[in-house]
Amino acid sequence: MPWNRNDYPPDWKERRTRILIRAGNHCEHCGVKNYSYRDGKPNKHGFVRRTMIVLTIAHLDHDKENWDVPDDRLAALCQACHLKYDLQRHIANRKYGRNHRKQQYRLFD
Repeated sequence: MPWNRNDYPPDWKERRTRILIRAGNHCEHCGVKNYSYRDGKPNKHGFVRRTMIVLTIAHLDHDKENWDVPDDRLAALCQACHLKYDLQRHIANRKYGRNHRKQQYRLFD
C-alpha cells in the first residue's frame, strides 16, 4: 500500500536515513541487505521470481501519528519482517473493517 506523505513529519527522510545508517543498511530483525534480491519459490512452470528487498522504517509502538517518536522506537525492517511485526495489528484492523461493513449493511434491513 502506498504511503501518505501527510501522515509523516516533514523531516521523515532525514529520520529514515539515520535509522538506515544505524542499521548498517540491513534489516534489524533478519539481517537481509537493503536493495538485495531474494529468490522465491518456483511456480508451477518452474520459474523462480526474484524479489527486491526494500527496507521500511517501522514504528515499534505502532503510532505513526506520534511525530516526536525517538529513533530508538523506530526500526529498519524488510517487508517480510515488517509484516510479521505488524501481523496482529493487521488482523485486528481486518476484523474491525469486517464488523464495520456488517453494521453498514444492517442500515438497509
